Amino acid sequence: MKDGWIVCWLLAWSAGWIVFGRFPLIPKVKTVKETRVSIIIPARNEALNLPKLFQSLHRQTYPIHQVILVDDGSTDPTKAVAAQNGAAILSTNLDQPGKAAACWQGAQAATGDLLLFLDADTAFVAQDGLARLIRAFDMKGRQGLLGVQPYHLALHTYEQLSYVFNVVIMAGLNRFTILGEKMPAGGAFGPCLLCTKQAYMQVKGHQGMPLGILDDIALAQRFLSAQLPIHLFGGRTLVAFRMYPQGMKQLIQGWSKDFATAAQVTNKWLMIGIIGWIVGNIMVLFAGLIYSWPVFVAIYACYYGQNLLFAKRVGTFHAGWLVFFPCYFLFFLMLFAWSAIQTHRQKSVTWKDRKIDL
Repeated sequence: MKDGWIVCWLLAWSAGWIVFGRFPLIPKVKTVKETRVSIIIPARNEALNLPKLFQSLHRQTYPIHQVILVDDGSTDPTKAVAAQNGAAILSTNLDQPGKAAACWQGAQAATGDLLLFLDADTAFVAQDGLARLIRAFDMKGRQGLLGVQPYHLALHTYEQLSYVFNVVIMAGLNRFTILGEKMPAGGAFGPCLLCTKQAYMQVKGHQGMPLGILDDIALAQRFLSAQLPIHLFGGRTLVAFRMYPQGMKQLIQGWSKDFATAAQVTNKWLMIGIIGWIVGNIMVLFAGLIYSWPVFVAIYACYYGQNLLFAKRVGTFHAGWLVFFPCYFLFFLMLFAWSAIQTHRQKSVTWKDRKIDL
């Protein structure tokens, strides 16, 4: 019986390497061909986040053709901050609010050949970040949609709880497995998306997407339906964000608002691997009840080492707090369950003082 448990823990640990065994990054470059790039920033009550983003844009070595901020009904000085930084400002219509509508409106007004959609809480880490991003797109033949998951800056203790969500988001889009691009992408990363305007208009971009939809996944599906590829990268050393700086309530609302819905695009076999990995990281606590302390410590150390490596890939998650990694996974399961309740029973979520029907 004891040998059976060892096999189960080994399989769950191995599943982690399978589902998140590949981590492509945007490479550094020396030269890149100049192209007109329009940066589109959808924003709602982002006055505190925007200065960092604009500072990073001002530092870029690659020339920016145009910056458009599309305000989505902000009640704070979002538009004033954007104006101070030289951005063109648009506003969503009252009868058509939401991030997707803001992106579509910005794209229609853009005059660049490339469209770069950036969330307001993102910022380039490196001065050559934009150049590297465009060069990576050039290397893909400027075909399809390129998405980058920003490096997560977790500054306060409660923000450490975002670790598992970051890994599952990336693994769940099917492209960070050991199979790499042999498995079709399930979606894209909404905070940082790059494509040509021609391709965006060809697939009708964000046009007509309802308020409650996951716009990044829906956009990726439109590209895939048009036989256009999806390219996904990790954002470490390139672009970063700090997602929920206003406290635990914001973190819970943010992660639970659409996580269960996003899980539907994950390959079913990959989902089994992710579930097995999550369960293994929780059940490892019980190894101490079955085995001697040296064996328990060895099993726990294997899981801890794996989580430490994964955490370094996705954000600034502290090695000391990661010793309690089973608690992170329990928190993830609780929030995932709450997300499922909101999605399938209540059919609504609240985000940024706005009720969103799902």
